Amino acid sequence: MARVLILACGNPLRCDDGVAWRAAEELSRLHERDDVEIVSRHQLTPELAVAVSQAETVLFLDAGRFGAPGEIMVTPLQAQPDAPAFFHDVSPQAILALSRQLYGVCPRAWMVSMGGECFDHGETLSPGIEHRLPLFVARIADLVRAASATEAQPTGARADSQG
Repeated sequence: MARVLILACGNPLRCDDGVAWRAAEELSRLHERDDVEIVSRHQLTPELAVAVSQAETVLFLDAGRFGAPGEIMVTPLQAQPDAPAFFHDVSPQAILALSRQLYGVCPRAWMVSMGGECFDHGETLSPGIEHRLPLFVARIADLVRAASATEAQPTGARADSQG
């Protein structure tokens, strides 16, 4: 059972929308431990509730379409079912709600996102996002360490500014 589950969501064929996948690749090199599981998907789907129910902490990674390009945001999440809950993709809050409803477990969870600049077709990140990718990975790694080391919760709605 993974203590920390990282769910990277996005489309690596849509430029900056693939930033979560790129971060997941970097994190997989850093976290070759049994207590961290990293999963990359194009979209969140209801069956991810199984993996979520088996984790103590879940970090949802995604590119943001709002906010300044390169801005890193860390937002705590609460279980909240979508209506209806079974579209082709669902929100992180709906996944948490399914985990609670089906398995009786709702782990601590955060959305960790980076504002994107370009969502056109392409397999490369825009230069500004590529430049800030190491900061995104470092912020996620800090959250993983905090979750793995103690029961202390990662904090802060705004983790980093454009600077």
